[in-house]
Amino acid sequence: MQSGYTLGKSEDDASGFFTSTGDANFPQDHNNPHLELGRSSFDVRHRFSMGFSYLLPTGNSSGGWASALVQDWQLSGTVELQSGRPFTVALLPTTDNSNTGRAALGYGFNDRPNLAGDPKISNPTETMWFNTDAFTTPPFGNFGNAGRNILDGPGFRNVNLALLKKIPIGSDLDFQFRIEAFNLLKTVNFRLPDAFVGSPTFGQILAAGHARRVQVGLKLIF
Repeated sequence: MQSGYTLGKSEDDASGFFTSTGDANFPQDHNNPHLELGRSSFDVRHRFSMGFSYLLPTGNSSGGWASALVQDWQLSGTVELQSGRPFTVALLPTTDNSNTGRAALGYGFNDRPNLAGDPKISNPTETMWFNTDAFTTPPFGNFGNAGRNILDGPGFRNVNLALLKKIPIGSDLDFQFRIEAFNLLKTVNFRLPDAFVGSPTFGQILAAGHARRVQVGLKLIF
C-alpha cells in the first residue's frame, strides 16, 4: 500500500493559453498586467491519494479444479480525495463591456465584473454555488475589479476497486481475468459552476462526473 498527501499553492498571471472558462488567456487590462496575479487554475490546496494491492488468502495447494478456482485472487484499488480547484467569474464572451473589442475574440478574452460583496456562501449547493449578487457589471468602458480565480469549485472524491485472477495456461502464458469498478461508491463529483455574469444559469452547477462504471476484462499475458 502507498499513500500520499500534498499541500500546495500555486499563483500566476495566466494558467494556460487555451481556456473555455472565465479564466482569461490574456490580461484584461494590458496597461495593468499585475492585476492578473491570482491562484492558478490548477491550484489544488489539499490532495490525498492511496493505492493498494492485496493477495487474498484463499485456496490451498491440494490441487484440483476447486482449489484452482479460488486461488490467486488479488484485490487492488485507489482512493483520491482533493479540494476544489479555483475558477474565475467573468462577463459573457459576447459582452464587450470594456469597449476594447476583446469580446469578439471569444472565450479567454472575457471582461471581468466588479466585486460588490462577499462572493462566498456558507453552504453552497448545485443550484447556488456562490453569491451571485456579489458581482455587478462595471460601467460601460471600464474594467471590472474582480480578481482571477477568487472562488473554489467542488472537491473531488473517488474510489476505484479491481478484483483480478491469474490463470496459468502454459509455461509462459497466463490469462488475467479482472472485474473493475470505477467510482465504486457512486460519489457525485460536480463540475465547475456557470461563472458567467448574465447567463440564465449563473452560479449553478450543470454537470457532474460519471456514476459508477463496472467493466469485465480478460488479458493474455506472455
